[in-house]
Amino acid sequence: MPSPQKILITGGTGFVGTHAVTELVRAGWQVRCLVRGSSNRARLPAEVELFEGELTATETLRDSLIGCDAVMHIAGLIRARSQPEYLQINRDVTTVLVKAAKAVGVKRFLLCSSQAAGGPELNGWPRRVDDPQQPITNYGVSKLAGEEVLRSNAGDMWWAIVRPPAVYGPHDRAFFTFVRWVNFGFKLRLGNGSMRFNIIHVHDLAVAMRMAIEADLPSGQTFYATDGEEYTLFDMGDTVEKALGKKAIWIPIPLGVAPGIAIVIEFVAGLSGKIPLLSRQKILELSQTAWTCDGETFRSKVNFQPQYDLRSGMAQTINWYRERGWI
Repeated sequence: MPSPQKILITGGTGFVGTHAVTELVRAGWQVRCLVRGSSNRARLPAEVELFEGELTATETLRDSLIGCDAVMHIAGLIRARSQPEYLQINRDVTTVLVKAAKAVGVKRFLLCSSQAAGGPELNGWPRRVDDPQQPITNYGVSKLAGEEVLRSNAGDMWWAIVRPPAVYGPHDRAFFTFVRWVNFGFKLRLGNGSMRFNIIHVHDLAVAMRMAIEADLPSGQTFYATDGEEYTLFDMGDTVEKALGKKAIWIPIPLGVAPGIAIVIEFVAGLSGKIPLLSRQKILELSQTAWTCDGETFRSKVNFQPQYDLRSGMAQTINWYRERGWI
């Protein structure tokens, strides 16, 4: 594509979004972020242009796009109480944004989706983008729906989709929960801990998305982006132990009792109006044999070379946690 121009980022103040914004600014893009009035902008580079408004406001979305050459749509719900809540943001907002981008003449559109849209490993092989799409959770269904509205409404606008697996790194709180337990001396696992999975450091994901939107490739591509390795929970536990310089004992949670525990957690969270980190949907995800996917196609097409594997990435992340007093 031509030299970097002006790009609108949604979700730019979130975990993945702030890293993506930083990477795009570093690469010379003029970045505009659509932000809510209540959003914390402290982590955004000073060069970023802010456009204040709500994702669910159609007029706001259209106005935020005026003068932009590209869109990187990162905003989305990763936890919700119901399928309609997921669909309202992950599908319906995407629909409005895609139509508005096409209407104002945006040239390129990148959607940050999720491995959950495709589903877990298929028949013992890493999932490929041309496999049947088999999301198993409400979140995965909503992310796939967001992909489908992009395909259906983009028209002549160039577009691509990046599907990351689990993402970790500085500012992340999901993996931090596991790290904190290990720091206390315990490693929690569901079942026998043998599930295989792919993963990617958030810095590498930011680079992958920047390379994807800049790539001189035909429109309509979908890619999985990983660090190129497969891991198990035992690998994760050992890696975190070494990075912390501590030893922890495994605490297994039998698969048979996990859904019951999740029901109790959901009920307690519901009493306070919160969305639980551990739910029956999350148990369903964690009880799969493998969450692996084909990251090689993307690496070969755009020469993407991840900077971090799990060992180096987790060491960098835990060092960040320490510096900020999280552990």
